[in-house]
Amino acid sequence: MLQQILRDLYIDPELLAELGEDQKQTLFCKMREEQVRRWKIWDSEQEKLERLKGPKPERKTKVSFLKGSDGEPWTWVMGEHPDDKSIEQILEEEAREKARKLAEKEAKEFRKSVEAGLNEILDLNQKKIQKTVEAELNEILDMNQKQIQQLEAAGKTLNRLKDKTMMTILPPETDDSSDIYCTVDDLRKKLNSSKPNFEIQKYNGNNNNNNNSGKLNNVPQYRNKVAATVAQWEKRVLEERASQIFNKLQRKQLQVVKEAEDAEKRQEILWREQEKKAKEAEQQIREIARRAREEHKRTSCCEIDVETETNQIKRTSTKEPVVSMSVGVIKPRSREAITEWFQTVEVERKAGIDDKNHVAPWFHGLISRQEAENLLSDKPVGSFLVRVSEKISGYAISYRDSDRCKHYLIDSSNGHYQFLGSNQMTHKTLGELITFHETQAITALGGELLRIPCRISCIPDIFRGLTIYAAR
Repeated sequence: MLQQILRDLYIDPELLAELGEDQKQTLFCKMREEQVRRWKIWDSEQEKLERLKGPKPERKTKVSFLKGSDGEPWTWVMGEHPDDKSIEQILEEEAREKARKLAEKEAKEFRKSVEAGLNEILDLNQKKIQKTVEAELNEILDMNQKQIQQLEAAGKTLNRLKDKTMMTILPPETDDSSDIYCTVDDLRKKLNSSKPNFEIQKYNGNNNNNNNSGKLNNVPQYRNKVAATVAQWEKRVLEERASQIFNKLQRKQLQVVKEAEDAEKRQEILWREQEKKAKEAEQQIREIARRAREEHKRTSCCEIDVETETNQIKRTSTKEPVVSMSVGVIKPRSREAITEWFQTVEVERKAGIDDKNHVAPWFHGLISRQEAENLLSDKPVGSFLVRVSEKISGYAISYRDSDRCKHYLIDSSNGHYQFLGSNQMTHKTLGELITFHETQAITALGGELLRIPCRISCIPDIFRGLTIYAAR
């Protein structure tokens, strides 16, 4: 199976979850070695291809840089020249320019609103003046119309007098002899004597018209004065508002700088905490990797004591274990497929049962990883059980350690049983592997000895339909 993983450089996440930390680190080392090996092969092939192709022609187009008196590329470092402005001056100028633009914008909008209000007031005054003038003119016209009617009546009287050539008027009993006789011309003169009053009234009406028209003519002058006043006020307000906005921007910038400093301090504290945790995690990973390398080195280079190995193997087999070169393992598709595979293949190999068809006390059949951990949660250190794996065609040993439960996959695809990985000891039966590790630790550094089996009281469901007896 390891060869398949190294060939594809991929491992199923579900299968990876079944591996312990030591097995994960060992697998990582192997995959990294395979990557380096492939890269070296690719690199050597690329060198051969480059030699065959020959040197690459030089490009005619290139970029040339301006060089200074020292022969090095000419550079300009802002702030080093005496005429260069400092960053503080540049920021201050930018802030002042921004404040000026904002003040101009506000003043422009406010000026429009003020001018609109003033124009509305002037329009209202002009309408009032026009209404007053019209009322006075109408009044004068009414008065003149009455006088015209009086003149028309007097004219009619004169016309009647013209028809008479002579009128005899009885003399009044007065001392004035001038009024004894009266001609038509005398009457006309007397009537004309009433015209000055009309002329005076007409003159007065004309004066009122002139005064009102003067008021109307003065409206543009008022507008010009208002515009000049608004311009002066606008200039003063613009300067004051620009100063206020600049001070506000300065305070805001100081606040931003302060907040940035506080955030940087918080980030620094958080980063130091994360760095501390990362170093601790890295140290743990390095320790696990070191243990995995030592385990890999032990399983690859060290020889097992012949006498101990012989005594253990005599219990189940007379054939010496051999080193495995595992091939690919097909992942089961469903629980039904796993059950069918176990009953057709593994039962004949006495996996999980003894010679008298009794279930081994440590064999729990097809259960999940979580169920195994629940069964071992209250058991002492060294307790273990064996279950059929849901990830590969094989088994898994769930071992109760001091701090957690460990899980080790067993590959049974090659006709023998071994832990997942290369250069692992192989065993003819599953019981032989369990017996071997009752005295030999699974890993050298962990020292996992299979001491106390987690017994099962009933027959596992995976034996359903078979003549199998409960564990003794």
